[in-house]
Amino acid sequence: MLAKGFVLGKGAINRAKSFDERHHLISNASATVASIDRKIGLTDKLSIGTAIVNEKVREMDEKFQVSEKTKSVYAVAEQKASDAGSAIMSNPYVSTGASWVSSAITVVAKAAEDVTTMTMEKVEMAEVDKKEIIYSERKDAVDELSHIHSEKPSVGSTSPKDPVKSGDDSRLGII
Repeated sequence: MLAKGFVLGKGAINRAKSFDERHHLISNASATVASIDRKIGLTDKLSIGTAIVNEKVREMDEKFQVSEKTKSVYAVAEQKASDAGSAIMSNPYVSTGASWVSSAITVVAKAAEDVTTMTMEKVEMAEVDKKEIIYSERKDAVDELSHIHSEKPSVGSTSPKDPVKSGDDSRLGII
């Protein structure tokens, strides 16, 4: 089922494992395959067949010298490519053009780096400004509530209470 693209849940896989552990299906199948292999000698026959084929391939390679010819063709092609590359790079127009392209790529990379840096700085500044605005709004709301409560006398009290002023305004960030 997995080869056809069906997805099995962990529960189904675990149930299959426990079923196999109870009935020993996989171990019995493996033992049967091993027994048949011992009786027929399939593994030995395949090993012998593989050795014979490898020997024939080696004989054909020695007879027609395929490996040597391939190596020499590859070496010649490599030398020709190297010579062509050297000839192209010795051309003053090509080397000047390559230098210009390299310089242009360097300039573009530097500009991209600068834009990235400036963008990051602007984002950081915007975040700081946003935090300052939120802090200011919260502080104003707390100050307003404090002022409102200081004007109204509390129940059972005859004198208004002054709000507690804290020198640590950072605690307002909790609100």
